[in-house]
Amino acid sequence: MFNVSAMNTIIQHIETYWTKKSRGHPKATLRNAVPEVFPIENVPETQGVLLIEVKHSECSNFHNPSVSRFRAINENQQRQLGFEFEELGGELLVSMWSSSGYLKRVGILKANSWLKIITNERTSLEYTWAYYKHVYNIYYGNACNIGNVLTSQQPNTVLNLENNLW
Repeated sequence: MFNVSAMNTIIQHIETYWTKKSRGHPKATLRNAVPEVFPIENVPETQGVLLIEVKHSECSNFHNPSVSRFRAINENQQRQLGFEFEELGGELLVSMWSSSGYLKRVGILKANSWLKIITNERTSLEYTWAYYKHVYNIYYGNACNIGNVLTSQQPNTVLNLENNLW
């Protein structure tokens, strides 16, 4: 049995940014090839929720992403990302805030498992549109196992909330 106190919640946020320049071929091919899982190593074992951000951009042809360091995030920061986490006897209930202010249950994670949530958005720039794809890989378990789990196991749940932004 796993020691609940040794469990970590880790959010891997992969953001892909582009403008209308990358909506068609050949840049769209590069954009669509951005992986939805990024290899993770050397995770600090701390209590609480950890966040790592990976940002891909058309400015670099979707190569050489900017990768943040792990940082602990508090409940307010979790809510800003749109999530709420509740530990229930060795499992993690993952919920997501809707735009109407209600919590929607996404799934329950057992030790050393993960789920994926995909969203997107479009914002106005001065002369064009900016598009963002957000992939949230949420892992629950021993921090030293995350790299192996994300690359060798399928997510328990995949929630695709992408909107048609044409």
